[in-house]
Amino acid sequence: MTNFQILVQKSNKTLVEISKDTGISYSTLGNYNQGTRTPKKENAKILADYFGVSISYLMGLEVEDFKKPITDSVAATETISQLRDIHEKRKRLLKKLRELSDLEAELLLAFNKL
Repeated sequence: MTNFQILVQKSNKTLVEISKDTGISYSTLGNYNQGTRTPKKENAKILADYFGVSISYLMGLEVEDFKKPITDSVAATETISQLRDIHEKRKRLLKKLRELSDLEAELLLAFNKL
């Protein structure tokens, strides 16, 4: 799936709606959506602005769009806190796994295969 297809899907808009909103013809958008054509500079700029992403992301040169800043500091702080918690839990789990005897490790592997 191309980044353009992902953006169309996430927008919950049809190509007809996007065409009306951007002034880019439906057939041109259809070609982008099918992957038979890629946007030229002018249309890439229009579509990137429309979807709120970078041109690089729209064109598939970036895996994730980093153009949008995190504006909600509370959400950002909460996300960072959750990531730290996950990291700490993983460290504790790995430590416990290293402390297992060979028999315990074999039993754990067998249990996970069930």
